[in-house]
Amino acid sequence: MTTVTMRDRRGQILGRMFRPERGGLSREAAQAILAIRLPPEDRDRVDELAAKARAGELTEDDQAELDEYEQVTAVVEMMQAKARLSLHEAGLRP
Repeated sequence: MTTVTMRDRRGQILGRMFRPERGGLSREAAQAILAIRLPPEDRDRVDELAAKARAGELTEDDQAELDEYEQVTAVVEMMQAKARLSLHEAGLRP
């Protein structure tokens, strides 16, 4: 099984779990989810890894680390999509 296939399957499973196309979160929960941010030290690390990737200098470990950041970010983005929709459905702005 390729990594892409595993990611696609993981994304599909998470999508079925979180149902980002449906709202239903309380205002407080939605706002708390929208406040989730990557800490500055992690943003700096992602920037370093991205620069190495652009320069063609990523090691195998670097690529694995960057993949993990992308996977975590995808989960948070899915949750935030649900949060934004929940606020929209409640007539509130994110």
